[in-house]
This record gives sequence, C-alpha cells and structure tokens, in this order.
Amino acid sequence: MTGTEADGLGEEPQRGFAADHSIDAYTNLQALVLLSYGYSCALTGARFEPPKLHLHPDLDVVAIRPLDQGGPLSITNCLPLLSSLHRPFMEGLITIEDNHRILVPHPELLDRQVLTALRVSVLVPDDPLLRPAPEYLAHHRRYALGR
Repeated sequence: MTGTEADGLGEEPQRGFAADHSIDAYTNLQALVLLSYGYSCALTGARFEPPKLHLHPDLDVVAIRPLDQGGPLSITNCLPLLSSLHRPFMEGLITIEDNHRILVPHPELLDRQVLTALRVSVLVPDDPLLRPAPEYLAHHRRYALGR
C-alpha cells in the first residue's frame, strides 16, 4: 500500500540525511573521523578500541554545523564525541573557539562530572586538513551564544 500526500502517508525525506548522499557516504565519513581522531572523544580525550561494526558503541560522530542548517558532509565539519556529550554540544552548552579551546558558556547547566572531564582544548588530528573548519566552529558558536 502506497500512501499519498493527501492522506498524510506520502514519502518524505528522512530528517538529518541529505538526499544527495548515500548511506555509504555517512558510514565512510564516520569511519574516517573515528580513525583520524584515534577513536577518541575530541572534548575529553577518552580513547576507545576501534568498533567491530560501523557504529561505535561509545562515540558519536557529530556535525558541528548540522546538515539541515547547511553543513556539509565533511570531516572538517565533524567531531567524535562521547555519546553523553552529543546533546550538550548540539544544544550549545559546549562550544569551541577558532583556536580549538573549549568554551562552556553556562557551566551551571552542565553536570560537574562533565565539566571536569572536558579538556582545555579540543583534541584534533595531526593533519591540519582534517581539523574542524573555523567557519563551522563559528556557526556553532553563533548558535550556542545567540540563544
């Protein structure tokens, strides 16, 4: 049975995925990000074993500038984060300056354990071409600080 737009059962693109990228593009990017950061959280430095499958059980690969806000599917727009830090980062409770220093605009909104786990600066790959791009960091800061 195929639905229609009129009955509310029509096909809609899945949010969070760009229509012009295959699932392979996402899984390949995720693997590249995890490998480039040494299977470590960029915000805490916590290091893990490589995943047995595509998805990592402890680390999420997070877009700095979300795809639905014009961010590209690119390693310079992604960070590996502990799953528990994904939401605080996306909500702007944790952001990053252009010099890669971690900024917590409202520390009172984060759990003390999270605050003490954060590094002073983001862990970045050795290769400058793989590091977070300043324009995506700036977008994230504008979002975080503009609330």
